[in-house]
Amino acid sequence: MAVGDNTPIIVGAGQYVEREATQNSPMQLASQAASAAIADCAGDNIAAAIDTIAVVKLFSDSTKMWACPFGRSDNPPESIARAIGASPAHRIYSQTGGNQPQSLLMEMATAIARGEKSMALLAGAEAIRNQRNAQRHDLEPDWNESFDAELEDRGFGDMVATNQERKNGMVAPMYYYILIEQARRHRLGFSVDDYRAQMAQLMASFSQVASDNPFAQFEGAQSAEDILAAAPLTHLYSKRMIAQDSVNQAAAILVCSIGKARELGIPEERWIYLHGMAEGTEVDLSERADPSTSAMAGMVVDRALDMAGASVADMDLIDIYSCFPCAVTALADHLGLADDGSQALTLTGGLPYFGGPGNNYSMHGLAEMVRQLHDKPEAYALVTTNGGVLSKHASGVYSRKPSPIDWAEADTYVSNHSLERKPIIEDPGKGTVISYTVNFLAVDAAQAIVLAETEDGGRFVACTGPEDNETVQACLGEDPTGRLITVSAPEDHTLHFHFAESA
Repeated sequence: MAVGDNTPIIVGAGQYVEREATQNSPMQLASQAASAAIADCAGDNIAAAIDTIAVVKLFSDSTKMWACPFGRSDNPPESIARAIGASPAHRIYSQTGGNQPQSLLMEMATAIARGEKSMALLAGAEAIRNQRNAQRHDLEPDWNESFDAELEDRGFGDMVATNQERKNGMVAPMYYYILIEQARRHRLGFSVDDYRAQMAQLMASFSQVASDNPFAQFEGAQSAEDILAAAPLTHLYSKRMIAQDSVNQAAAILVCSIGKARELGIPEERWIYLHGMAEGTEVDLSERADPSTSAMAGMVVDRALDMAGASVADMDLIDIYSCFPCAVTALADHLGLADDGSQALTLTGGLPYFGGPGNNYSMHGLAEMVRQLHDKPEAYALVTTNGGVLSKHASGVYSRKPSPIDWAEADTYVSNHSLERKPIIEDPGKGTVISYTVNFLAVDAAQAIVLAETEDGGRFVACTGPEDNETVQACLGEDPTGRLITVSAPEDHTLHFHFAESA
């Protein structure tokens, strides 16, 4: 197949892991991954040819929950540039979200196809394990770096939660995902115990893949029994079912045009073609017509597969974003893939077992895809990404086979205008539970949160009051889905719920 010199291709990928704690900063780790990606190209003068470095937003720069006391680089792309000997014209620091590696790749592919850029390095890292180790042992590493070079800092990005959600106990991503998970459990008709067993079986298959991955943060494989026996976080999740952020991991990929690859002497067997890419944003969780999934996740992966002229049955390699089990099953359900662990749905081993390096996990998924395709010239790979709470989606299809798509003109954006939005009710008075979570503190059930619907179809989130252990225990004792609740609004503007029968 004849392809133009402006066709964008991935030409290198690198990963780096420190399993033992050191005092290295995240930018030092990212520079190691960038160097590995350059070496992977097997070309000449690669660093000097890089005109754009885009770095995925660190968790410490994303939210106060992960704030770092040891300083930071005020220009992460320039930190990497100095380490690898590059002088980029463009330095980008991304928005937040696990979709960012794939979204940046789409952006760079379009710019390269249009002749606006020639070679881009995409990189990211987390050194949260090093940070926490230093805090525990009263160490004081200095991670400050300051540069005068120009930086395009894209900030936080779109919010993916309503004010009402945040005011009523939804203060961590896990609480959103558990509402999705619980709604799916109810839709499928599983008991709590049976559903937990199914999740553990699926996640154990991810852990097995991670145990064979040399770049995984955590050694060994966990069985379904191990996963179930871990400390409870909610009425469904144990600690071993969710993304683990205490990692020292970095990944990077290089993308350029075919013309630039030839100029730099990068062998054709290193070239990975982009066959289909798409991205789109879901509505807020409370507003979703079906809170047990994300319609946008399916729309985005369908667009990517359609662009590639392929179906999921054509995919030899699959990496589905896996921060929580429902992130995997949302797409497995949509694509008709087995969710019992019998079908490989990860290339890395997933965020709970390979490691969850913040917003940058999917850079590892892309890097692993590149590594495996190098050995499989006829294969196709699907990589899906997710940011927020099944909110920001991006998917891509890849192969060593040439692609005829003109990325200068390709439409990769999927609009959410067709998605139904349920109205948010600020003072509901009463409603019916459609999903819930019981959140644990240590080993004790501490709070219940419900997503509920009013008689006329409005939505709201409410929580139990600080002393209302009776309602918390009632949610543990019997599935409250479908039960009527009454709601009071104390002076702090939260919504406290009680079951109507005992109100």
